[in-house]
Amino acid sequence: MLRTKLDPTYDDLPEQRYHFPRAYLRQVDAARGDRIVYYERRRPSGDLMKTGGRQAYFATARIVDIIPDPSKPDHFYALIEDFLPFDHAVPIQRHGPLF
Repeated sequence: MLRTKLDPTYDDLPEQRYHFPRAYLRQVDAARGDRIVYYERRRPSGDLMKTGGRQAYFATARIVDIIPDPSKPDHFYALIEDFLPFDHAVPIQRHGPLF
């Protein structure tokens, strides 16, 4: 699962790339070649007073490669292919039936 926000602090473009710090390199590398699910967080920033975001799964894709970020040391890009948005976002929690 890759998490993103409406207003990401990283240089994410979910259809093409996922930007992340070295702390997650091992986990992202383990998913190389695999399909992943994108998750949109509830808050668009670290500001606890702001709301937004669907807190839902919204797409799937495949991680095809990982490259270093040439402008930011200790950060990387996971290169994405086969991005497929869901017809409907799938909430992380639900109250009652989805259908």
